[in-house]
Amino acid sequence: MTDLKKTSLIRAICFMAFFVAINVLCSFLTVVAPLASVILIIFLPFTSAVVEVNVRDRWFPIYAFATIGLSIVVTLSSIDFTIFYIIPSIFTGYIFGLSLKRGIPKLIAIFGASLIQAGLSLGFIPLLQLITDKNLVDVFAEILRISNRFLFDTAILLIFFVVALVQVVLSYIVVENELSKFGIKPIVQVNEKLVSDIAGLISIVIGLIVSFFYLPVGLLFLGFSYYFLGFSVFYQIKCKLYPCLIADGIALLIQIVLYAVLNGYFSNLKELTLLLILPTLVLLFSISYSFLKKSKQ
Repeated sequence: MTDLKKTSLIRAICFMAFFVAINVLCSFLTVVAPLASVILIIFLPFTSAVVEVNVRDRWFPIYAFATIGLSIVVTLSSIDFTIFYIIPSIFTGYIFGLSLKRGIPKLIAIFGASLIQAGLSLGFIPLLQLITDKNLVDVFAEILRISNRFLFDTAILLIFFVVALVQVVLSYIVVENELSKFGIKPIVQVNEKLVSDIAGLISIVIGLIVSFFYLPVGLLFLGFSYYFLGFSVFYQIKCKLYPCLIADGIALLIQIVLYAVLNGYFSNLKELTLLLILPTLVLLFSISYSFLKKSKQ
């Protein structure tokens, strides 16, 4: 039994060392080619998620400390990469992998991990500015050659959430295969389509109200509504709900026409709230169709 434990630990260490090396290589590449950081940030959380899913929880700190320590050594001349990218991604990957291992439904796990990743990234910006005297929002705007800075600053919360969401979704695509190997299934059985429909409508209402007071937060909730919209449409396709899909197409046309007609009546980017039309129509029809179909059974 002792030999088996030793073998298991050695395999886990080798497995973790491989992904530590990937993270350190990413850190080195950003020092050599700073533009690569924009691309590499998308793939970082999945390494931690894969490690968490495949090793015991108590061994994960070995991977985390090794990654952070070696990344700091490699990026001494640009330590902001380790602070802003590596540390949040390790934490997000761990939480996401742990959530999936514990059987949390993917709708909740992906959304929660995305919020954590976006929140940590935003939270580290003031710390980095204090340490390096660099404002990363300004750095990103310069790297991406943003011409409309007002739009960029207004949508910054939404941008961070979308980037985090892409990171977590890519992680899930990779980790889902690992979960199937262990036979891990959600322990909390929920109607994810109904939950996504209701959560999307709640996001729309909050986003519309908040937009009148502080547009950046309103746009963030716009992003939430499109996240839940995506889940709803995914289940419509999966369950072959053709009436809903036809209604989705009609709703898209209505969105395009109304935006073209009404956007001139708004100022200071408030016209972006018109993008709530599509998720509102789709989610309302989706939830109505679900209840109507259930009442007929």
